[in-house]
Amino acid sequence: MTDSPSRVEDMGRDPGHEGGGGALGPEMLAPRRSSLTETINRLIRYDVPGAIALAVILLTILIVAFGTNLTPYTKDQIFTEANPDYDPKSSAPEALNETRTAFLASPSGDHWLGTDTRGRDLFTRLIHGSRISVPIGVGAAFFGCIAGSIIGLVSGLAGGKFDLVLQRFVDAMIAFPPLVLLLLIVQVGERSFTLTMVALSILVTFSASRVIRAATMRTRGEVFIEAARSVGASRLRIMVRHIFPNVIDPIIVIFSISIGTNILAEASLAFLNLSVPGPSWGQIVNEGRAFLDSKPMMSISAGVAITVVVLSFNILGDATRDWLDPRQRTR
Repeated sequence: MTDSPSRVEDMGRDPGHEGGGGALGPEMLAPRRSSLTETINRLIRYDVPGAIALAVILLTILIVAFGTNLTPYTKDQIFTEANPDYDPKSSAPEALNETRTAFLASPSGDHWLGTDTRGRDLFTRLIHGSRISVPIGVGAAFFGCIAGSIIGLVSGLAGGKFDLVLQRFVDAMIAFPPLVLLLLIVQVGERSFTLTMVALSILVTFSASRVIRAATMRTRGEVFIEAARSVGASRLRIMVRHIFPNVIDPIIVIFSISIGTNILAEASLAFLNLSVPGPSWGQIVNEGRAFLDSKPMMSISAGVAITVVVLSFNILGDATRDWLDPRQRTR
């Protein structure tokens, strides 16, 4: 025997709510938003600086991926302009040619940011520079966080003399001036994308391992860890299944902040001509510094690009830390 329609309606109605809208109402049947979507929505609503930083980072990623479609020029294309000193009757060297290299030309419709010291389009060079600086920063942060997480997890879980010796080595490396350590590492081989990324990832590894070790030592004393030990779980299983998921939050924060730090460090190496050969942002700043008084656009544009991107990653890292730490959110 089937229930009557009125009985079915009564089963789906909240008895304490007059006029309907029961337990099976639209709000209960609506699909729940994913945690990522919910996090982004809350970030936009409650953390405006973090939302702006996220927008800048997404725009930067699009420029890195598709930015070359925004310009019809190549990064090494040299442009010329009419020579105002041209005089066919003159024997002066500067008056012999009808055209000359567009040396540090001012911004125009053809060249939005002007040209550099060799007559190349500056906007195009900045786009290609983003494809050096940003991937190096992201890659170094990624591999550094992986290595640092492994070291921190193993050291924090093992404890004893192994932890003591390993942490003294990490302390010594952290105490070493970062730029000096980078200079020593990049001298090992020929300047390349891989060598620069490895050098920066080593610095991230040391700092990340300290943070992950501290989080691991806090977590290993929890009741659920003792319960896992009591049922015979191995150290590897405890580390992978129980401790790592509970220290993922600081790893995310370190990753975000390390990207900005790495981009700035790579720019410093490029400024000293020790990074990847090519139009890196730091190299563009270096090439234009001799003309800051008369033609500052070259150094300023690259400097602004570095500042905006690094600041955006740092702000996003702070926003992520505040969001993941309930104690920070309630302040």
